Amino acid sequence: MNLRVTTPTTMVLDREVSYVQAEDPSGRFGILPGHERFLTTLVPSVLVYRHSAGESYVAVRNGVLRVTENGVEVAVREAHPSDHLAELEKTIRAARENRDERSYRATRSLYQMQMAAWRRLLEYKDARTR
Repeated sequence: MNLRVTTPTTMVLDREVSYVQAEDPSGRFGILPGHERFLTTLVPSVLVYRHSAGESYVAVRNGVLRVTENGVEVAVREAHPSDHLAELEKTIRAARENRDERSYRATRSLYQMQMAAWRRLLEYKDARTR
């Protein structure tokens, strides 16, 4: 069966696999070739899949998993593939720090815009009272 993992901007993985393990809100589950059609939401977790060269992993952050006649399709916000769990852990930590930094910068920019708007309103109010 084919496993396809995509994010909004990238095709992360498109590979022939023999087994997929994922996690939804009810827990972990496995998918073998011939699995019944299925649709579920994914929680942030590590997707495990087996292929001809062994076992590999994809860290996923919130998304949807769909089992079709042709295989498994996964659409997620963020995905990080790896052949080794130790490497994957480092990648996830780095991605989280990067996401936190971007979030901090965005929050700081929003705060600065709000303060500028308040200053303008106060200047306008002050000019009207003169």
